[in-house]
Amino acid sequence: MTDVASLLLAAALFTVGMLHFLWAIGVYWPATSQEDLARKAIPDSEEIPRLLTAVVAALLAGAAYVVLAANWDALRVVPDWLYRTGIWGLAAVMALRGLVEPFTGGKGNDLYNRLNRRVYAPFCVVLALLSVVVAVG
Repeated sequence: MTDVASLLLAAALFTVGMLHFLWAIGVYWPATSQEDLARKAIPDSEEIPRLLTAVVAALLAGAAYVVLAANWDALRVVPDWLYRTGIWGLAAVMALRGLVEPFTGGKGNDLYNRLNRRVYAPFCVVLALLSVVVAVG
């Protein structure tokens, strides 16, 4: 069970990280333009902050590595406790993003708020739950 959860979580984090990387370099898929993507992905901006988006991409890719290394010893390069701490940190961040952020006021445009409540927040909660499964396992 833990191996499956690790693989699912790492694949999801890596995929979302690659999507952020594409946005950082100017590929705005699945949106039609930078403005369209910004309306859907950022609460109060008309453009994608490329540097910040690249940092998020790197953090998500790093989190995918931590998830895999937490279960497979051959991938580890630092002490074991750092991987477990990283998994619990990931669970906390995703839980906060999914459970708190959507309800901290109606900041942003209506499209973002709707996508946040229906897609982004539930996805983050799923990632948080998978993180807990990996951390406990």
